[in-house]
Amino acid sequence: MKSAIVGEYIIQVEQSGHVTVYRIYDNVKESLREIYNVRGLEYNDKWTTRQMGSNLIKQLGGDNSVTVGEYVVVKRNNGAIETYRDFGKGNVKEALRSLAKTVGMEVNPVWNTQTLGSKIIDFVSI
Repeated sequence: MKSAIVGEYIIQVEQSGHVTVYRIYDNVKESLREIYNVRGLEYNDKWTTRQMGSNLIKQLGGDNSVTVGEYVVVKRNNGAIETYRDFGKGNVKEALRSLAKTVGMEVNPVWNTQTLGSKIIDFVSI
């Protein structure tokens, strides 16, 4: 397996060739807004990150975590809220293309997901 961290993103390529892309949000509150909007749920802009996360988990029937499509919201024992996005449940190739653009790497349109993921890892590991 090989992997790399690019900003908020983690890219992994397994020996089997399977590629995963995760985004660990630095701005948790903004990611929670994104999730609320995806689900069409209302929230109060004055809520803290902990209030937003706890409310979302409660609304969607979770105890300490909830999965909303590609998004995962976790409430830690100390009350802190963490969010991440698993692009494996969506379009991994589009996430990789976006990352390639972010790091200034040219993409050959014939590359498949496995090749693109591997080349990005190599590119940012130089």
